[in-house]
Amino acid sequence: MEFAVGTGIALTALAISWAALVWQKRGGSFKRMHYTAYYELLTLQRGEEAIESLIDGPISVNLEPGGRRLVLPMVFELRLANTGKAPILQSDFASPLTIRFGNLCNFVGGSMEVNRGSISEFFGEDPFELGDGCLQIKPFLMNPGDEVTLSGILNGPVDEKGIEVSGRISGVETFGRLKPKGTGIRMTAGVRSMIFERMEDWPAAGRIQAKVIVIRKFLPLDDIAPGATEGHISTRLNGTPVRDMHTVAFTLEALADGATELDQGSITFETTESTFLDCEVELDGTKLSGQHARHLVTWSGKKVSIRSRRIRRGQDLVVRFVTEGDAEDLRVTRMPSCITDIQIMRMAIVEDPLGRNLLDMQPRFLLFSQRAHRKFHMDMPRIKDFSQRSREIVTRILHGG
Repeated sequence: MEFAVGTGIALTALAISWAALVWQKRGGSFKRMHYTAYYELLTLQRGEEAIESLIDGPISVNLEPGGRRLVLPMVFELRLANTGKAPILQSDFASPLTIRFGNLCNFVGGSMEVNRGSISEFFGEDPFELGDGCLQIKPFLMNPGDEVTLSGILNGPVDEKGIEVSGRISGVETFGRLKPKGTGIRMTAGVRSMIFERMEDWPAAGRIQAKVIVIRKFLPLDDIAPGATEGHISTRLNGTPVRDMHTVAFTLEALADGATELDQGSITFETTESTFLDCEVELDGTKLSGQHARHLVTWSGKKVSIRSRRIRRGQDLVVRFVTEGDAEDLRVTRMPSCITDIQIMRMAIVEDPLGRNLLDMQPRFLLFSQRAHRKFHMDMPRIKDFSQRSREIVTRILHGG
């Protein structure tokens, strides 16, 4: 009997050892750490012209106090999770945990969230240290299932490899990096008539087809780093701080030549809650000088008048304003007979623009096999190339690049 019991114990121990060996050979471990990171340009306008404007142009993002201009403001979100079966102790760290952004990219500021407990319980006091192109976190306790989300603003370009997490932790061979499940900022578009309440009442276009497009200039800072707009980060126009900066673009397309419109050839818009700050006028894709623009457009802080009768058949006029506020109360106070309707489109950012791109940090998803993990990363370059081509096509359509 004792022999049978001893044999059973030995076989059980052998089976456990064999299972542990197989688990280790497959890359398994009781301690695991996974992360995923996503970043975007802060401005919603993309392309070389937008970047040049941020660096040299009238619109800028500044670090307060002092107003230091950020060269290339980026926003990011990083999620770090203990996806293993054992806690990671402070004593397991041989060095601080390092989040690397890039040689020319520095952390400016942001916020941190934890999925349970308080931040002080996770990290204690003064857990962060800034380095060149990186942010370091001092050793901390991370139990299985614990998640840390760091979001904020960067200054400068992120390296081609993206945001990386590294460090030496006992029992953790590598940090598994998972790619975000989406790229780009998703937006919705709402279109309505400024004249008619019901779509079925929209008339056919008159001699001139008129539209208004309203879109934010920047991603909402409070969604990314709560409190960032309260004295830490400012958006400026010609050095003057502007809150809630938007672009309001009036587009007029002439479908026929004008007839007798001398007494009512202007279309006028007014707002009381927002302010028109800066004007840029394009006719058939060519930017007009201030003197030529004034022949077509007059404006003040709350009012814009466009001389629609001066637009000839086949011409497209775009009058683009930088505004403080979203011109939610924009209304038409004068409309000539050559225009039968004015449609307004408002572009809205989907809630939590960065967080929605992060993978669901659930262990059941993260603990896939090593083979599946390799295939995932082997497929990524092809998927990335396809996504890049798609983005280039969309960019050309939207920005004329």
